[in-house]
Amino acid sequence: MKYEKKDLYGGAITVQLPTSLTDASNLRQIPDTQEVFISSDRSEIHKDDAIIIDLLERQDTSTDNQALQYHLSEISKLNGVAKDSQQILYQSELKAPNFPDDYAAIIVSGEQAKKWGRDETVLILVLGLIRISKSETDLLVSYNVPFNDADELEDLKKTLTGDGSGNGKASARIEMGKEVVLKAIESIKIENWSLFG
Repeated sequence: MKYEKKDLYGGAITVQLPTSLTDASNLRQIPDTQEVFISSDRSEIHKDDAIIIDLLERQDTSTDNQALQYHLSEISKLNGVAKDSQQILYQSELKAPNFPDDYAAIIVSGEQAKKWGRDETVLILVLGLIRISKSETDLLVSYNVPFNDADELEDLKKTLTGDGSGNGKASARIEMGKEVVLKAIESIKIENWSLFG
């Protein structure tokens, strides 16, 4: 996959993202704390996948892992997901080269989402977090991988249960989401700290 440097928040932050992503603010209103990118070239990124970068006030939790779980829970609530319908598929701490002293992590969660008025959508959420202590900010990078088609849902079910008979499309989309989030965490850089006041 090809990546390019993208300016966020008027150039105050830069990040490497796939070249095939389009800034969604050109198409619709986006909250000031977010940058949203959607697929414009369906050859690399699935047409329904989206990546969101969000700057939030640092959560006052006793551990960094609790902050990660808090943000995952909040996003899940926005997606209409009950806490007991979440399945953690992967979790790991990371190193963010431009934030060597700050906590960074990734978590992958499967959830039954009630987005867009449909109950049958299964959403895989790949969530990256950098806790930027200098600015008291939690920077989130989330990659939404919704599964709607019957074939995709069946393959995802086989992937999640460890049944090796799937065609691999579901796991390929999940791995792509992880790759994009990992590249973002690795490359994200603050160019202008005045963004934080």
